[in-house]
Amino acid sequence: MREAVSIRKEARVSRVQEIAEQLRTLSGPELRELRAWLDEYENQLWEEQFGAEVAAGKWDALTERALKDHRDGKSTPL
Repeated sequence: MREAVSIRKEARVSRVQEIAEQLRTLSGPELRELRAWLDEYENQLWEEQFGAEVAAGKWDALTERALKDHRDGKSTPL
């Protein structure tokens, strides 16, 4: 099993190295376009993760505490 993990890790590193080499060939505008795409992609992943956590109730206790603090006058307007 340890050998399979090592092989997968080497394949992943090799893939990352391959991508890094290709990134070095991008022009300025291409790099900016890629950066914008990566930002959007990362935001999408974060929103999906957060949505799943909300649906699973992970934030319920924190939400209730914040609402209670607000009702108790422990918050200030933004």
